[in-house]
Amino acid sequence: MDINEDKIKEEVTSFVSSLQRLLPKKKEIIVVQPRRYKTTKLCDVHSEAKSTFPKCFVGARLIVLREILDKVKLVQQYSYGKSRESYKCFSQLIHKEMEPKSTDEGLLIDSSGSATATYKEVLEGAYEMRLTSRIRDLVSSETEIVFEKENDKSVGSVSCSVRDVDPNTLRMVTQWMYKIMPEVCVGTEIGLKPLAYPPAPEFSISARYERPTFTITSTASKVGIQVCLFKQFSPDLRLATIITEGCRGGQTNVSLAMHKNYQNGSELKIFVDSQRCGGFTFQRDILFYEPHNEVRVLRLIGSTLIDKQRRVRFGVGFNLDF
Repeated sequence: MDINEDKIKEEVTSFVSSLQRLLPKKKEIIVVQPRRYKTTKLCDVHSEAKSTFPKCFVGARLIVLREILDKVKLVQQYSYGKSRESYKCFSQLIHKEMEPKSTDEGLLIDSSGSATATYKEVLEGAYEMRLTSRIRDLVSSETEIVFEKENDKSVGSVSCSVRDVDPNTLRMVTQWMYKIMPEVCVGTEIGLKPLAYPPAPEFSISARYERPTFTITSTASKVGIQVCLFKQFSPDLRLATIITEGCRGGQTNVSLAMHKNYQNGSELKIFVDSQRCGGFTFQRDILFYEPHNEVRVLRLIGSTLIDKQRRVRFGVGFNLDF
C-alpha cells in the first residue's frame, strides 16, 4: 500500500488545528483601574510582601473558567495526585487576609457543587454594603454581610458572618485603618463571637510604613507577631521577607521570597524559610497562532515544593479562561 506523505502531513496538521480550536482565544487586555483607597485596608496591610510568595501545589490540575451569562461564571477544577498535606509559606493573623478580592456582583459556580453569590450597594452616608452567600454542599453554607466606609484618612468595615445557618457560629469583625502620616498607617481588628460562652474577643494591632520602592508592615495579636519587609529593585524584580513568632510555642520562622517577571510574559516565584522548606512556581502563557489573526492561549504552571521531610514534590497545572 502506497503511503502519501503529503496526505499524512495534511491530516496531522488538521488534527493539531482542531485541538487548538478547543483552547480559549487570547483576550484583548483591557486595563481596568481597581478602586484606589486613600488609605490601605487592614486586610491588605501585608499584600505586597505576601503576594511575592508562590502558591506551590502538588500533582496535576486543570482549571477552566467559563462565562456562561452576564455576571455568571462557571469554574471547573480537576486535580490528580493532590496531596492531603498542605504547607503555607506564611501564617495569617488578620481576618480575610490574602483572599480573592472579587467584590463584583454576580454568581460563581464551581464544578464541585459550590456556588458564591455577591451583591453590593452604595448606601447613604458613603457606606458600601456587600452581601456574600457561599453554598458548598447541601449542609454547608456561609453568609456574610459587610458595611464599609472610607474617609480622607481612614477606612473601616464591620462584618457579620454565619456558617451553616447556626446562630452559635455568628462572628462579628471590626477592622479600622487610620493614616497618621502620608507614609505611616496604623490599624486595629476586633473579632467576637457574641453567642459563644465564655466570650473571648480577639484583638490585633497593625502598622504600615510605605515608601515608593519598599514597605515595612507588622501585626501583633495573641496568636503571634509578624513583620513583613518588601523591596522592589526594578519593575520586574521584587523581594520579600516575613518574620513570624508564635506567642504560644515561641517558635520563630523566617521566610524569603523572590518574584521575577520576564519580557516574554513568564513569571517566576521562589521561596525558602528557616524550617528547611522551599519551592517555586513558574508560569507562562503558550500562544497558538491561527489564520484570520486568531490567537489561542494556554496558561502553563509548574510547581516544585520541598517539605520539612526534605521530600521534593512536583506539580503541573493548566488554566483555560474562556
